[in-house]
Amino acid sequence: MEMNKKVLLGIIIGVALGLGIYSYLVLSETVVVQVDLAGNPSNTYPKAVDIAIQLVLSIGGGLGYYFSKKNEKKYLILSIVGIIVSVVTLIYNT
Repeated sequence: MEMNKKVLLGIIIGVALGLGIYSYLVLSETVVVQVDLAGNPSNTYPKAVDIAIQLVLSIGGGLGYYFSKKNEKKYLILSIVGIIVSVVTLIYNT
């Protein structure tokens, strides 16, 4: 049985907002977003920009999936990538 699009969108938005709020509370003002091969930080963003990018990926992908005529998985994958980016950012920066 396939999950209802409304329920899936609600879960995606809830998880994305939860991670965004937690990230805002925990992360420092400058967030490492790229690491070189040696493991050293090579690119940073302000915290607000980083969280906004993650939310746009997650919620935008969820909305694209919800409003697609067919059940296009590419939008769902985009929202999952946004959530994974949020988790990886939290793991690396805390």
